[in-house]
Amino acid sequence: MPEHAEKKVKHIMVPIQDYATVFLENSLRDAMFVLKSTFFAGCTAGSQAHRSVLVFDNHKKLVGTLSFRDVIASLKTHGEGPNYWESTFTRLCLFQAGKKVKEVMRPLGEIRVNVEDGILDAIDLLMDQDLELIPVEEKGHIVGMVRTVEIFKEVSELVEANALS
Repeated sequence: MPEHAEKKVKHIMVPIQDYATVFLENSLRDAMFVLKSTFFAGCTAGSQAHRSVLVFDNHKKLVGTLSFRDVIASLKTHGEGPNYWESTFTRLCLFQAGKKVKEVMRPLGEIRVNVEDGILDAIDLLMDQDLELIPVEEKGHIVGMVRTVEIFKEVSELVEANALS
């Protein structure tokens, strides 16, 4: 197996400025529009579509993420009344769209990786915490995000490059 320098998180992260953002007080309706626009804009050849947006507070501090899964999870009825009534899905979607992002988003928490951390460090945190993405920090500031898709891409390219070894 060929020896090579192990890549760090900084080599595969998505810079924070490449993410679409919303604010805590935005409506879920507005955030869904941003999320949908961002996802389909990222579906060009060779790029990786974003399945989440970053959520900031009024002081421009990153406080959370909002993903497709978070939006869909907000529609879970938790047994609140019969879900077989006609138009229940439509009414629930429209009702939830009026909520604030802060009611539906996933708070960021304190889990981070450093730009100099190895990819295995990111994998451990992502898998232990059941996350799809994790913030990357440099000198106390969040400078990017590492997603499972970047890690998978790195793994698959490494394996392909060494397939004939």
